[in-house]
Amino acid sequence: MTIEAVDTPDICAGLPRLSRRSLALERRAAGWLASVAVREALAWLGLHADFDRPEVDPRPSALGRPGLVAQLRWPRMGTRLAIGVDIPIVHAVVDRLLGYDRPFAESRLQTTPVEWGVWTYLIVRGLEEMAKADASPFRFGGGPEGDALDLSIDRVGPSPFDIEGLGDVVTIRWAVRVGEVAGAARLWLPSSLASYWAEPSATREERRAIPPGAVDSASDWRAVAGASPMPLGLRRLRVGAVLPLSGPGLTGTPDEPRGTFALVCAAGDEEYRIAVEPEPGSSGRRVVATGPMLRGARTTGGNAMSAAPNRAGEPVVDPLDAPVTLTVELGRISIPLGRLAGLKPGEVLELNRHGREPVEVTSGGRTVARGDLVLIGDELGVRVTTVLL
Repeated sequence: MTIEAVDTPDICAGLPRLSRRSLALERRAAGWLASVAVREALAWLGLHADFDRPEVDPRPSALGRPGLVAQLRWPRMGTRLAIGVDIPIVHAVVDRLLGYDRPFAESRLQTTPVEWGVWTYLIVRGLEEMAKADASPFRFGGGPEGDALDLSIDRVGPSPFDIEGLGDVVTIRWAVRVGEVAGAARLWLPSSLASYWAEPSATREERRAIPPGAVDSASDWRAVAGASPMPLGLRRLRVGAVLPLSGPGLTGTPDEPRGTFALVCAAGDEEYRIAVEPEPGSSGRRVVATGPMLRGARTTGGNAMSAAPNRAGEPVVDPLDAPVTLTVELGRISIPLGRLAGLKPGEVLELNRHGREPVEVTSGGRTVARGDLVLIGDELGVRVTTVLL
């Protein structure tokens, strides 16, 4: 008898490969949906649905699948996410709520504006109830306000989820059955946000903010394009004002900025910086690293929310009249410091901002205005479109 050697790698070829992070997210998503808080938050619907164990795909899968898509914005986190529901499930839920007996021949027809409206209400009400029940899956630390699920609906309808400017996107898929109707529901979210998905058994006391110096945690990096001093304070900040940028400055056009700026991350009393420049043809949405990560003492601009101390007999200076230096951000990226420590020049990073979206104007870490890039001579500046004081 002849025994032939078996090539083990060929046996495994084609099998799905899951990382430990994907498996952990799958377990946490399953525990969250089965938790008492989520069940209580959705009890008002009075609709029984069976969910299978979730499947995690570390990429944005099934974006073009027919169905209903609810695209959501999270302004406080500077990001977006979306919920997708297969057509049969959309019909089944609406039919049960409205008492409609849909003919089988119509069960695969595209969703209608009436159904979009019904699902918009369901999603808005569901988010409100989850916020009341403290059923948010995301835990950032800092108490209930830090974990608030203050999402807003961008649009609901058949349009695919637009993932431009989000970086890496993760897909979580649940097989769903409503009565005799089977389908699937999907959640698309940035992988940086998925890293904050909490253990379902964790209590509020056990949830702590990520230590600012932890190099293996997901950290917020700001694409700082420049600064604009305001010696007379923020009270002079008005819609329509044009802010020139100090320093080397950006050139090019508002649609295609050029020049070198920095990704900045504050960690305690230290600051990490990486020199980057916009990738040609990306409208500033993607940046190319031009140097290694550098570490130094943290530099702080003027903070308009705290007035300078006054000497005896001198009037107290209103915080809005105190001199301040504004920082202009082209976008942000949330990524582990450990990964960025090995970043090599030439690697591309994707910011969380569309090229046509406003840039952020901050003071002391707080967003005080938004604006559009404009050309001032040969360099770019910012025209203020919204003031957030």
